[in-house]
Amino acid sequence: MNGTKTLERPKFLEGVDLPNSYYETPDPYKSAPSCNVNLLELSRYARKIGKKLVELTKEEVQQFAIV
Repeated sequence: MNGTKTLERPKFLEGVDLPNSYYETPDPYKSAPSCNVNLLELSRYARKIGKKLVELTKEEVQQFAIV
């Protein structure tokens, strides 16, 4: 293996066209764009129900949207 990791496409992004920048390595020296989701509460929810974040559905993720 050459050390590359295969990315699993999150279930909640099925059917969504993503820009190439989605797969780029983030630059830690730039401000991260807002994802409009409460990630802390979303991760707590996923842990509570025994799922990985990539296994959550759109409906489950939408519950934690920041509007």
